[in-house]
Amino acid sequence: MLSTALLLLAATSAQSDHPKTFLLSVGNISVPRDEMIEGFAFSTWGVTFKSVCRIPEGWTITAGRSLTAEGTFEGHGSLGVSMPRSATPAMFRSLVLIELYAPVQRRDVHFSKNGGEVPATFKGYATLSDGDSERKVPLTYRNVRLVPARSCPPS
Repeated sequence: MLSTALLLLAATSAQSDHPKTFLLSVGNISVPRDEMIEGFAFSTWGVTFKSVCRIPEGWTITAGRSLTAEGTFEGHGSLGVSMPRSATPAMFRSLVLIELYAPVQRRDVHFSKNGGEVPATFKGYATLSDGDSERKVPLTYRNVRLVPARSCPPS
């Protein structure tokens, strides 16, 4: 009887552990009128990158994860003409296909007893430039848009 209950519990939890896939877009970046987005970089936690779906003209996109839950997702423009000036550029839509096993964690969670930490799912910065100087602005889960998807959109 106990083994049947354990098997049922294991089967139920396995069903809820199935990953969900999403197309990830970057946006909602506060860009003043005289600046442009030169690049962005996210540290990720618990994100599996399945595919880079599109690379905007003049940009380099990199995404990956170590054997742990830590990963990175970055984009860098090569010339000023390729760098957008809008908060949510169309060129940053549906950049990568990702897989998540858990809901997005909005902030770091610290465990005081053992000093451990589970980082936010997405945190990083955008590099803004006015042509003469650069500055970094923080990015969080609010700068990521996730749309359920099974694959990259057709090009």
